Amino acid sequence: MRRNARKVSWERFLESKHGILDPQDTISRLPENVLQHMMSFLPPLDKDNVRFLSRKWRRLSAQNQAVLWLTKQRLNELEFPKLLNDEFQSVEFLSLTKCPGMRSLKLMNLKLVTVHLKYCGSLKNLYLNTPNLKTLYFHGPRVRPCTIEFINCQKLTILHLVGVAMNTMMFINCNERFPHLQTLTLGGCDMTGCINISSNSLHKLWFVGFNKPVGLTIDAPNLSSFKYNGSTIAPDPNINLPGLTIAYLELYPDLNQKRDEIWFTRLTEMLHCLKHAKRLEFSTNSDKNVIIPKYLRETLVPPLDEISWIAVRTSSGSANMVNLSDSMLWVSPRVNNLIICISDFWEFILQV
Repeated sequence: MRRNARKVSWERFLESKHGILDPQDTISRLPENVLQHMMSFLPPLDKDNVRFLSRKWRRLSAQNQAVLWLTKQRLNELEFPKLLNDEFQSVEFLSLTKCPGMRSLKLMNLKLVTVHLKYCGSLKNLYLNTPNLKTLYFHGPRVRPCTIEFINCQKLTILHLVGVAMNTMMFINCNERFPHLQTLTLGGCDMTGCINISSNSLHKLWFVGFNKPVGLTIDAPNLSSFKYNGSTIAPDPNINLPGLTIAYLELYPDLNQKRDEIWFTRLTEMLHCLKHAKRLEFSTNSDKNVIIPKYLRETLVPPLDEISWIAVRTSSGSANMVNLSDSMLWVSPRVNNLIICISDFWEFILQV
């Protein structure tokens, strides 16, 4: 109930253009220092209620507001940034969800620490000059990706991007552009070419929803967690992750898609790039996606020689346990623990 009251109050604030909305608004006629003193004595719920009675009270309250949530509010791309800087000067957490109207958004706020932009479908360009920003969560439509320009974001530690127009140079020198970046998630990327990532600070790197073959060149010596999720496998990966602890491979191609020699060659190349991991987890919609044919095993070198723990989770109820086990034992001849989960109904554990 309280969140709804806050939402309505801020919507009225954004839509109002005059100092006093009601002739009976005597509160707004008080000096600002008196209002500030009054606000210091009121609990948060009472402050919310008083905002309905006075625009000046809402403005003063906005200047001390640390969190701003807007949902399904149509915003003007010229007025909103100015309003944010002039009225919401203390906002550290900004969340916009399903807010249409803006094709371009320029955030130049010195206090913003966390920004969530979700499903703002009209947004085409985002400019960030936010030196204190630590977390950016952007989720946009995949068919109309948004271009993001990071002007000054050197304190970023968490970056989650879905539906963003990627380019090959975006993360090639994170040590200078994002020296504190620890978590990077890239999803819904349909670019062509290669993603280049170089970072000494990254600990967690996830690729989600990759449905086109995009090349990966990664140098992250301190990375501990890696995930690749998609219906295709990255071709010719060049990945250096000497500190890797756990790797997740989630492969969900169309069940009618042909798993040919190219598929399994890319799979073994990807696995070889993850050779430093201590644990490996597969998730797939069919065991056929990860059972490497015998004729290829006879010509290829096992990609992993140090991983001792492997788990395979498949949603297929007709998995071939023998072939799947044989394939995993070839993938990593030194595996000590092999766990196979079939359709969440039962689990097979092999200890060598």
